[in-house]
Amino acid sequence: MKIVCTACGKAHKTNAKLETSLKSLQPGSSLRMKCLQCGEQIVLGRELLGKAASSSGQQTAQPFVAKRIKPPEPPDTSWLEDGIFEEDEIVSDIPQSMVLMPEGPGREQVVKALTGLGYRAETAMDTNHALERMQFFNYSSIVLHSGFTGDRLADNEFHRFMCAMNMARRRYIFYVLIGSEFKTFYNIQALAESANLVVNEKDTPYFGVILRKSIPDYEELFGPYMEELKVQRK
Repeated sequence: MKIVCTACGKAHKTNAKLETSLKSLQPGSSLRMKCLQCGEQIVLGRELLGKAASSSGQQTAQPFVAKRIKPPEPPDTSWLEDGIFEEDEIVSDIPQSMVLMPEGPGREQVVKALTGLGYRAETAMDTNHALERMQFFNYSSIVLHSGFTGDRLADNEFHRFMCAMNMARRRYIFYVLIGSEFKTFYNIQALAESANLVVNEKDTPYFGVILRKSIPDYEELFGPYMEELKVQRK
């Protein structure tokens, strides 16, 4: 027999002592026990014994086997070469961005795109340099290449730092991951890596177009929420 807290849904197992106490209850009387999870009081009556007997007489249900869910396909990015989309907003008032990418044409393209959109873009020499900068500056955007340190992304010290960051600060940073393993605009990959956007490295020539599409969408979705948090001083 299980007792379920109506406040939080926590299921509690009963014991012989509790069942004996329930059987000895007078009609209309009840027992109270404290939920181990939320601390709310759970009211117990003799009717619980009747429910337990009824459920024990039913046929044992077959175990539930979860079906494999196929994730949606990544979005079509064929329009990137033309750079045509409905642009409703202009990115502005975003002061600083930090780029953590190996030196090369890809990094130059990303920095150029960020600068063209009004960012004050800077590059990090290594992970320690980037972490040190994070102590003194509030960046509105951070771009990290998955191969920046040569390690797997899961082992990247800066990426772990971003994933563990307090949400009071993290929610104001537009975090972009670039790498050959990513599919541009694929939000499921971004969510799995605690990022706001993922970009395949072959699409870095279109990075400016990608940001002009992504940042307004991000601000439209989260802007009102973050403004309310500012009002509430959270």
